[in-house]
Amino acid sequence: MARAEAVVRVILVGQTGLDVQLRRQAGVELIRAKGPLEAIGELAGVNGSVESLPTVVIVATESDRAASEGLGTSADELVDGLRLVDPHVRVLLMLADDKTLPTPAEVAAYDGFVTPSASVEELMRAIRGTGVGAAAPPVEGTAAGDTLGDAPVVTALLRGEDLLPTALHVIEQRLGVTGVRLVPLPGDPPGQGIPVPITTTEFAGALIAPGVELSVLEPHASWLAGWLRVQQQQIQLRRAAFTDPLTGAWNRRYFDRFLGSAIDQARANRSSLTLLVFDIDDFKRFNERYGHSAADEILIETVRLLKSVIRPSDRVCRIGGDEFAVIFYEPTGPRTPGSTPPTSVAQLADRFQKQICDQRFPKLGIDAPGVLTISGGLASFPWDGTTADELVRRADELACESKREGKNAIRVGPGK
Repeated sequence: MARAEAVVRVILVGQTGLDVQLRRQAGVELIRAKGPLEAIGELAGVNGSVESLPTVVIVATESDRAASEGLGTSADELVDGLRLVDPHVRVLLMLADDKTLPTPAEVAAYDGFVTPSASVEELMRAIRGTGVGAAAPPVEGTAAGDTLGDAPVVTALLRGEDLLPTALHVIEQRLGVTGVRLVPLPGDPPGQGIPVPITTTEFAGALIAPGVELSVLEPHASWLAGWLRVQQQQIQLRRAAFTDPLTGAWNRRYFDRFLGSAIDQARANRSSLTLLVFDIDDFKRFNERYGHSAADEILIETVRLLKSVIRPSDRVCRIGGDEFAVIFYEPTGPRTPGSTPPTSVAQLADRFQKQICDQRFPKLGIDAPGVLTISGGLASFPWDGTTADELVRRADELACESKREGKNAIRVGPGK
């Protein structure tokens, strides 16, 4: 099949047994890798190609074991390594057989799993992301004949939603009751059933199901605790992947993802969005004169001051050494009734700029304010650009003009 005809790229890691099935599928470009490290290398190679295709990596069970045993690398680290190369890659686990389906903990790192008996249609749905693995084994104590698997919970997890409401609903369906709840404190509310404590890394609450015996409810509590642990892990991994460890601001990877998504939403809602790009004037001089500790203090304090003047819907991102971007996003309307962006945002940026000028930094050894200044540019959707690239380019141009005109300034695009 010609490369130009492909609509999805699939990298098979180890002996998956899927080569023949996928080779016959139109629109699939197939790549084979012997092990996890080779898969990361293959992904890096195709990720740098001119042609960009969505990529799915399918890892055979023995390669998954090799990642955690022979290579000293966990499945989490394998998937993280792939996502460092391509943040959008989907990673599936190919099970060894259909007899023993995985537990939530075993597939937590993956986006789903594939069974050997899966039909071509099921396999392609998993590759496209329209199907999530196979039904999980029923929990002990489940009503007879129940075939409800973990798919709804997995789907909620992959969407970044709180999986608790979905998980409680699944438990209700499995038990054939209503009113299943997770209460904050253990106890025995009259007529509401016997509470079963649930602990993840800490006490999470007590599971209550009216009219259900303790011995029947306990396996469901264990099942729920497992998924809550997976959710905690996903939150931690997401935070680590998208947060700057020094300042606590969002990082460049998050910025690139969020800005495009926010512009799409602003376009759909016919609302505005303003981007501020700025850096600290003469930051290199502070670094060289006062050392890295003082420079780090400046960066940390800059983010703290920024967060003190923005709304929860805005995003502060560190996109370079001393370069920052703030996405002023107003999904619920103007921040002040009657205000019109970017004028209102420019006023906010001016206030932040003054705070920076007035701020004292003890580690600089300077008593007088006015030592630190910033230069930046404000560009607004849709006036200054209709795509993320256009908006960033315009904000950068305005920031450069601020530098050329003497620094300590924030220029605003024609959107004003």
